[in-house]
Amino acid sequence: MTAIVKKSEMSRWYALLTLLFVFVFIYFIFFQGFVSDHSLLNEEIADLEQNRKEFTELSEMIPELQKRINRVKETVGDNTSFLSADTYNLGTAELTRILKGIVAENTDVDSECQTVNHTPSKDKEPDQFEKIILKVKMRCQFDKMMNVLIDAENFTPHLFVDNLHLEQRTIRSRRKAKPTKPMLEVRFDLYAYMNKPIKVKNNDKK
Repeated sequence: MTAIVKKSEMSRWYALLTLLFVFVFIYFIFFQGFVSDHSLLNEEIADLEQNRKEFTELSEMIPELQKRINRVKETVGDNTSFLSADTYNLGTAELTRILKGIVAENTDVDSECQTVNHTPSKDKEPDQFEKIILKVKMRCQFDKMMNVLIDAENFTPHLFVDNLHLEQRTIRSRRKAKPTKPMLEVRFDLYAYMNKPIKVKNNDKK
């Protein structure tokens, strides 16, 4: 009788172990992937929620950032205020080309306004941005010269005229004894800035 009871208990344990094995097998076959996917989705949801909070905070900062950008533009101007060049040689070539274009737009013939010479000059007192300077000498009729100077100061990118010297010269024609239209001999510094901030050395601060 005892042997029969023990055999029955053993059969019950075997049945329980078999059932447990079946449950574990079914779990790994059918539910493990679902649970893993569910866990990954929860992590992704958490990441998206964190990103949403960060984007919300950034969007709230946009008005303040725009105000700062506007203040900077008012202080130093936007990129259209600068030459497009980013090296000294290219800046000199660009400024020279601009000067020739302004003169050409205001003259019908070369004799009305001529650029005698234009010499690049280094900036002896650097400020915030690298400056391109041309020392210009011209010989022009008065009205043509005034138009050139006005167009230069209204140009974009911004051009600046400094150290302006005017001297009237009467040019006589070789064929006629009477003088021709008076000409101005003009000297000035023409300069513009590149969008290239200058790194101030420690020695310069003293």
